[in-house]
Order: sequence, then structure tokens, then C-alpha cells
Amino acid sequence: MTGEGANNVFGYSVSSAGDINGDGYSDIVVGAYGYNSSAGRAYLYFGGTSMNNIVDVTMTAEVDNNNLGISVSSAGDFNGDGYSDLIAGASGFNSAIGSANIYTGSAIGIKPVLNYVKDVPNDQGGKVNLKWTRSGYDVHGNSLITDYLIQRSFPPSGGNFSWQDITTITASHEQFYSYLDLTPSDSSSNNISTFFYRITARTSDINQSWKSNILSGRSIDNIAPLMVSSFTAATSGANVSLNWSSNTAPDLLNYVLFRSVSPSIDPYSATPLTNVTETTYLDTSPLTGAYYYFIVAQDIHGNYSPVAVTQRPVVTLNLTMLIQGFYNSTANIMIQDTARVYLRTGTAPYAIVDSAKAQLSNAGVGVFSFANAVNGVNYYLQLKHRNSIETWSKTVQTFTGNSLTYNFTTANTQAFGNNMKQVDASPVRFAIYGGDVNQDGTVDATDLSAIDNDAQGFVSGYVVTDLNGDNFVDGTDFAIADNNAGNFVSIIRP
Repeated sequence: MTGEGANNVFGYSVSSAGDINGDGYSDIVVGAYGYNSSAGRAYLYFGGTSMNNIVDVTMTAEVDNNNLGISVSSAGDFNGDGYSDLIAGASGFNSAIGSANIYTGSAIGIKPVLNYVKDVPNDQGGKVNLKWTRSGYDVHGNSLITDYLIQRSFPPSGGNFSWQDITTITASHEQFYSYLDLTPSDSSSNNISTFFYRITARTSDINQSWKSNILSGRSIDNIAPLMVSSFTAATSGANVSLNWSSNTAPDLLNYVLFRSVSPSIDPYSATPLTNVTETTYLDTSPLTGAYYYFIVAQDIHGNYSPVAVTQRPVVTLNLTMLIQGFYNSTANIMIQDTARVYLRTGTAPYAIVDSAKAQLSNAGVGVFSFANAVNGVNYYLQLKHRNSIETWSKTVQTFTGNSLTYNFTTANTQAFGNNMKQVDASPVRFAIYGGDVNQDGTVDATDLSAIDNDAQGFVSGYVVTDLNGDNFVDGTDFAIADNNAGNFVSIIRP
């Protein structure tokens, strides 16, 4: 026998309770004065040939710090009814005035008492536990009760039950009996399958029996399917193909798919994309931009597995480019900065399909990810940098296997109209032109004026007039723009 929680002080007081229920066996009372903020409890355990550690009667104080159970004892047959009584002290009662509480014993009722009908926890459903107290005639020295009949009914129709005999349990003078019943159906979010039970104590005389009280209960599938594994998304032409591994839940119903621009969802409130029973799905109307797919496995009782997520497949551009002014030909490295790449259709009017921004390394390498690009389609690559001339790829490029690699630095012919400047002879390297401070497509007097003004004002920091990335605007920046303006550097595009 153990207490119910920390600081219960279970067992601080222990005593024989005499024969409280008159079944011929001595009973035990145990105090736990610390229970529930020291309100206190006293626990009564009925004796028997095979006594267990399950409490039979619980006495609980209603107010904190009563300390009920700090002392317990048999009170003898206090009222002279032939049954032992017990007494429990509550030293903290009424601001420590204290009290002693007497509890009288009595005979076990002739009718069996159905104590509970409970769902079995942590199972797939389909089972409930029944527990009942024996008839007062099911005791040693009395063999009147031969067995207990367990009956079940659907909810009453018009106030009338429809009882079905489930099984019988042979009477064996136990204080309590239990039975695990297999229910016809489980309760779920769509179906409250409640069943009613009663116990009949029977004798050898068919005209003599005693029926218990009626209690209801329902079984619930407490175990959700495991998370769907190997959930992937891949492009399939203009569509998105989703695939995953089969779920092993024995009561699997289907898979529920969701789609959202958010990286997380609540599957119980989100609107499903579709329900499927297979392990693949083709989304023929995908969204544009970056978004996510989600999947849960659903069992027959509406339980959802944890959510699995995969991102809409993206294609990746591995790009190498250099920025004039940022590149150091002595060290063969470039000051890092960000750039944006636009994917444009391969034919006029060269509409923008997607864009991505990435950090360029010292080697000028950036990885750009696109959610709207499709394998096998021709795109022009359009480079944009905060103070450089917009530059296009020489020809259209195509993603294969969700990937494309393109290097602007190896020759000026890598740019449309050969529109790049050589910035290194060994190794030979080309860079996009700097100096388009106002991003109007031409390096001209307007850009020079902006640089000159900032230089005279000793402007520093991450500003567009800093053409060499040293975080200071000075004559070096002006010289870069002045040379390019003198050469009429402008955008060249299809």
C-alpha cells in the first residue's frame, strides 16, 4: 500500500479497524494527514483470504490543514449494531481546535454494487473494465450466490434497455470482481458509442437473484498512428508529386494532406487538401512561391498521427559572379555582399518568373533557391546588385534535376552583349560593372554626383555610393563610376 503523492505522509498512523463490514475478516485503516495541502485522508482496506492493496473506502477532509488521519484506530462497536466502527483524528480542524471523527461499520449489501465501467487506457479501443462489489451473501460460510451474470445494453430507447447476456463469473467469496468486456464499437469524434452495464447475483433458484445498479461507459481508441515517414515532394512537370511510406497502424483509415505557406499547421483546424488511401498524390494545381505540404495518418476513430511536413520542391542555381570594385585581383578574392537573381522567360516580353536573394562568398559563389521554376524550361538569368549594372546571361539556361550551375566570371561572353569588365588577368576573371548607384540602368552624371556628395560629407557604412565595399565613400569609388560613365556603360539585355 502506498500514498497517492508527495508529502501525503501515508502510513503515519496505522491501525486494525476490526471487522467493519461483518464479513468475518479484520480490516485495516491507514492515515495520510498530509494529503491535498494537509486536508488529510484515511483509507480503509477490507480483509480477506487474498487481501489486495486497493483501497475500499476513502474518507477525505474538505479543508486544507485539517490533518485528518494524523491518528486512526478501531472504535470497537461504538453503536452496538454488531459491526466494528473506526475513529480518525483531525488535529488541525477549525484553526487547530481539532476533531475526532467516528465512522460506523455496516454489512455488505445483498445486491452487488457496480463500482465503475472504465475505458482501458493506452490501447486501440474496443475494451472496458468493469468492477463490482460482491453480494452480501457471497461470503465464507454462505454459498447462496453461485455466479454473477454480466449484461450489456445499448442506450435505452424510450426508457427501455435491451439487455444482452455477456458472460457469467463464478462466485468465489471475493470482495470485488472485475471483467474486461469487448465492446461492439468505440467512441470517436463522430460517434459516441456508450454502453450500459449491470451485474446480477444469481443463486441456484432461478426465481432468486439480485441486480446491481446500472452504469454506463465507453471504449476509446487512445493510440494514434505513428508519424508518416519518408514524406517527400518532387516536381513532375508543372505538378508536384508527393510520396511517403505506408503507415503500419492496424486501424488505419486514410492519409490527410494539407498545404500552407506557413511552416506549421494545426491539422484539427486546418482545411485539408485531400484525403487518400494510397501512398502517393499528384498536386496538379500547385501554389506559387514557397509553401509546405503536411500529412497525417488517420485511424478509424479519427485519431491523427503527429504531423509530417515537407517543403514544396525548389530548384537551385549555383552561381558564380564578381562585382567590380569589390574584387581584389592581388588576393583573388571579393568582399562579400548580397545579390539578387531574377528568372525571366526565354521569349519576349521576358516576364519575371521568380527571384531569389543570396549571399556571395569571397569567391563570388552564391546559392539561389527558386520555388516557381520548373525543370526543362528556358530562363534568362538577370543579375541585380545594389550599385552595379544589371547583367543578363548570354543565353537562356535550363534547370535539370532541380539544379543549374552558371559561371559569369570566366569570360565576358557569359553575359548578354559581353557586358562585363575584366578585373583579373591571372586567372582571367570578369565582373559586372559597378557605379549604377540609382539603378536606372546607366552609369552617368547622376551617379557621379551622388558619390561626390557622399565623399565630401565623409559618409561611411553600408551605403550604395560605396563601390568597393570598404564602407567609406571616397575618390576610389568616384573613379570607378567616372571610368564607367566615360565608357557609357549601360544595361544590355535581350
